[in-house]
Amino acid sequence: MTGPFFNLPNSISLLRIPLSAAACIFVAMRQPIPACAAIFLAVISDYLDGVIARRTDSISDWGKILDPLADKLGLAALVITLAILGAVPVWFVVVVAIRDILIAAAGILITRRLGTPPSSNIWGKLTSLILSIYLTSAAVTWMLDAHIWPAGLQVLGLDPLGLLSLAFVVISFFVYSSESADALRSH
Repeated sequence: MTGPFFNLPNSISLLRIPLSAAACIFVAMRQPIPACAAIFLAVISDYLDGVIARRTDSISDWGKILDPLADKLGLAALVITLAILGAVPVWFVVVVAIRDILIAAAGILITRRLGTPPSSNIWGKLTSLILSIYLTSAAVTWMLDAHIWPAGLQVLGLDPLGLLSLAFVVISFFVYSSESADALRSH
């Protein structure tokens, strides 16, 4: 593994984990303003760690692991919290979890074979962003006991943002699978 573990971008990535935990607590307590603030800071930190790493030339193998790991842990904590509260369907959590487990397993395999972890791609970043928007919307809807979308737009318990998130989860899984297979074949 190249590069330092503790540098500014990696520290920002690690900060996402307690921010996500705080967001989950605030959601469960029905505190929309602090919940949205914690989610917003977590999403912004995901953008900032990459920008800082590129601008300061401090991209490291540790960062390639910590950034997506912090994303996955934060999104997993929020989606599980929302499923427990009944704000998102449990099957959606299962789909997201299976995708993340398979992507993580492929990343470990690639790292072992090639000696360096794979980089995130635009589909993974977009999926994290769309999931964050959907989960924030679901959290606010639950906290305020309001409905943004008419009931007729619900499909399998998902509103249009949830369906868009599901589409990105599936597409990003297939893109990661294809890229992982290509990386392993070319080695």
